[in-house]
Amino acid sequence: MTDSPYSVYVEFAVPNAPADLYEALLNTLLERHPHNGPALGPAGNGNLSMRFFIDAGSVVDAVNRGIEYAQAAAMTHDITPDTVIGAEVVTEAELDRRNAQPLVPELAGVTEAAEIVGVTKQRISDLSVALRKHRVQELAAGPIYLAAGVRDYAATEHNATRGARISDLGLSPAERAVLGLLHAMADDLPWSASTPAEQTADRALHVEEILEERRLRVHPRNGSDFDLDAALGRLVEHRLLKTRKPYRAERLSGHDTDLVVTVTDKGRRHAEAGTAGNTR
Repeated sequence: MTDSPYSVYVEFAVPNAPADLYEALLNTLLERHPHNGPALGPAGNGNLSMRFFIDAGSVVDAVNRGIEYAQAAAMTHDITPDTVIGAEVVTEAELDRRNAQPLVPELAGVTEAAEIVGVTKQRISDLSVALRKHRVQELAAGPIYLAAGVRDYAATEHNATRGARISDLGLSPAERAVLGLLHAMADDLPWSASTPAEQTADRALHVEEILEERRLRVHPRNGSDFDLDAALGRLVEHRLLKTRKPYRAERLSGHDTDLVVTVTDKGRRHAEAGTAGNTR
């Protein structure tokens, strides 16, 4: 069986350890296990903790070896083996995934929630009962919601709520096609420019890069007689899209006219409905 890389975390019931103990333990671990990337630090509750990266044939083998490494090093500094109170083992890939997650989830105030659902701020206040399960705190400025929960509500319950309907915004076929193209690219859906409006959208812009959270890097094509700026402006006005210039770190040489376009939840719903309408 081929060994796989694991991350092993071991925690001791040793609170508020002094800095010189951490330094001494680290020196011991580096001397004994220099290739296992040993690291030390206080746990969230202040306890002494250690982490190792171990190539092992199984989770059980990895965690057993990690605990043995930790206990043996601790014993040289008068910390007994029975002070180990817990251990966790995950693959390195899973640890990388966890570390990539934001420490604080995306939050939404009344304004942001209104943009996600595609309604007015007053309407969001009227929906406070429906959104209660996604509320994390009530501030003087208003409620704070988990943005992911508001998106889930917008995509499911809101569309099924009595009085929530999709009506025509009077967008041109080409403007609706631009929304459809961006939605298809953002959600990795099939796209074929089979109508004149869709062909116009295809000629007007090129999707350079698909980013996270339904964001796209868009490059306007030269030579198109279609007013792409005006079309995007209309879609932004109706909160179907959000646009911005790329940040400095995102800029590409020769792409000064690029935009980063986000298809909103409202935009996705209306693109799927094929009407580019407005939720009321």
